Amino acid sequence: MYESKFLKKKLDMSEKILGKDKYLNFSVIILMAKIKNIEYLIFQKRAENISQGGEICFPGGKVENYDKNSMETALRECEEEIGISRDTIEVLGKLGTHLAPSGIIIDIYAGKIELEGLKELKINYDEVEKCFFIPVEFFLKEEPRIEKLQSETLPFYEENGKKYVFPFKELKLPKKYHTPWKSKPREVYFYTYEDNVIWGITGEIIYEFMKYLK
Repeated sequence: MYESKFLKKKLDMSEKILGKDKYLNFSVIILMAKIKNIEYLIFQKRAENISQGGEICFPGGKVENYDKNSMETALRECEEEIGISRDTIEVLGKLGTHLAPSGIIIDIYAGKIELEGLKELKINYDEVEKCFFIPVEFFLKEEPRIEKLQSETLPFYEENGKKYVFPFKELKLPKKYHTPWKSKPREVYFYTYEDNVIWGITGEIIYEFMKYLK
């Protein structure tokens, strides 16, 4: 066994996302509430005037420099968006990390809270249009509708009115990179409860959480 002059310390072998700091990092929390012996998931519909307006999601948001970690982000956003104090939430753990095709990394936590109903929430209507509960049992029994999307990588981009072309010829890359190329189609999960359609990243989080609960 030789001793490397470059590697001075052992890798800890834990799972890591390389280059995580180059991407947009977000954090959300799946909140479970028990009301009259029925367990629910708490959802919010984003206000129309903010990014991804009208979408249904879990409480959460962008990880800021002043957050100690991504769990603190999720709890802070929960307070800011729907008025639930972090002191009242029992964090159950981390479900995992989602890598979105759009270049967003999302840490996903789960927690539970005791509530009597929606009246206990203090909704920030600048960010949230409404909140609602859906029984956990619904998602355990309901199979999601699955559709597929395909992404395309373009060998150029535009920024500040200027077009930049990927240097595939200069670097003598294979011809398949000289024109747009497509990724493998990915599954998109849809859940419909009453008049609420939950899909995209939130749909995938629910799907994975139900696999865990089952």
